[in-house]
Amino acid sequence: MEEPELNSTDFLSNNFSEFHDCDDTNYEEFDLMFRIASAIAYLDIAISVFGIIANVLAICIFSKKKFKSNFNNLLIALAFCDLSFLFFSIIDCVANIFLDANGSSSTAIGLISQAHHFMAPKFFYPFHNILLTISIFMTVSISIERYLAVFHPLVYRNRSYTWNLFCHILPVLLVSCLINIPKFFESQMIWNDDNTTSIEITDMRLNKNYVIIYQNGIRLVLLGLVPMLLLIILNTRVFIAINKKSRKRSSRENNYSTILLLIVAIFIICHTPRVALNIYEAMEFEKTHRCGPPLWSMYFHIFSDGLFPILNSTLNFFHLLLCGEAISQQSLFNFYGKKGSYNKCEHKLQDWRDSTEFKTSNSN
Repeated sequence: MEEPELNSTDFLSNNFSEFHDCDDTNYEEFDLMFRIASAIAYLDIAISVFGIIANVLAICIFSKKKFKSNFNNLLIALAFCDLSFLFFSIIDCVANIFLDANGSSSTAIGLISQAHHFMAPKFFYPFHNILLTISIFMTVSISIERYLAVFHPLVYRNRSYTWNLFCHILPVLLVSCLINIPKFFESQMIWNDDNTTSIEITDMRLNKNYVIIYQNGIRLVLLGLVPMLLLIILNTRVFIAINKKSRKRSSRENNYSTILLLIVAIFIICHTPRVALNIYEAMEFEKTHRCGPPLWSMYFHIFSDGLFPILNSTLNFFHLLLCGEAISQQSLFNFYGKKGSYNKCEHKLQDWRDSTEFKTSNSN
């Protein structure tokens, strides 16, 4: 239950009698939970649409030739990953709200539901998880980029543009795909006796060894503990290094050290519930396997695997603009045609670029 399950609510609805035998929760309570989940799904869609627009704006700003740099290329990669993740989130939310759990070819919605049932297990679901993994690793990769800029400025400035591709972006894409290969085999479309289609979890996903080793072992470490630990260590060191020389640095550089901590805080807030739910699933595997997840964990699931990752991908846009504050201000002044203000911003930007100790946005 670490990431958005394709049919968690349908699974509960179709097997309520099992849960009732194991739990005192009545059907009305589950029905209320489903209604709340649907309401939150509308919020997820609204935030995702805003996040997509915001990330497209960020890509347009940082793609300009005048802003070409290694760091900005990573910002573009993160923004593209986040908007892709948000797009898949919208598809998932729309499917949960409007499509039928049992798709029938007799209606238009039924046909669309069948098409979704066909594509979800082998496309939407695994790629949704791949994009979530890329977003996590790209956040870490950008923190490494910042670390190199502060502690190894000479090495950082001498790198070529292809360095990002082969040392930051491609490894993230490759590792993210490899980690999520099992996701292609966790769910499947089935044909029911009444000639309708639905999605079911495979036996592999319910296997105890698979859950313990992969879900609660490999994914917990690689997508939870390790990224959080790296982000905390790298950004704390950068924060301390910047504050030691705060008198020699501009207010923009001092503000940037605060932004680094904000990135870490947002990441931890948005991803800790996902990790906690993963740990719970491992500890209570026998009960959840026999009776299904308890009601409180389903409420937890709505936020930890839905709303919070969407918020993280949306808020990353503000990190992009804050991290490249001078660049974004320059672009916005240019968009609105305020030439006088633009020139002042450009002079300030040039003064910032002349700082040899903290070059991050103008390197080759």
